[in-house]
Amino acid sequence: MEANRNQTGCVKTSLILVGVSVVFIALIILIADIKCGYDIENWWAPLYPNGKTVNVEYDLFRPRALGETYWFMESTDDVETVKQFYRDTRLATLKAEKTRGIANAESAVQPLENGQGSRIILYSACGI
Repeated sequence: MEANRNQTGCVKTSLILVGVSVVFIALIILIADIKCGYDIENWWAPLYPNGKTVNVEYDLFRPRALGETYWFMESTDDVETVKQFYRDTRLATLKAEKTRGIANAESAVQPLENGQGSRIILYSACGI
């Protein structure tokens, strides 16, 4: 009878340890996801204020957080105006001494085919 109590206690302890480990790992992933989303959205690749989202492609839980995201926008603003917005944003980020941490983001701006505005491509990667 004594052996059964020890075995039961060992199984319970093992299940508790596995459960705590799963919760701990999930909490780390959640915090990283929130931090990445915040940094990308507010510092490294904010959405263009005069832009309209055309398409979004992402590979994990949500766009512009953990994983890779391609965000495609169009704007009636000319290419130089949009590029200047992203230069100013990057300069403000650097002046604020923000570090990328585990987030990486890039922006590309191209003229639309009809010449009336800009295509904006925002790439972000976090944790990879």
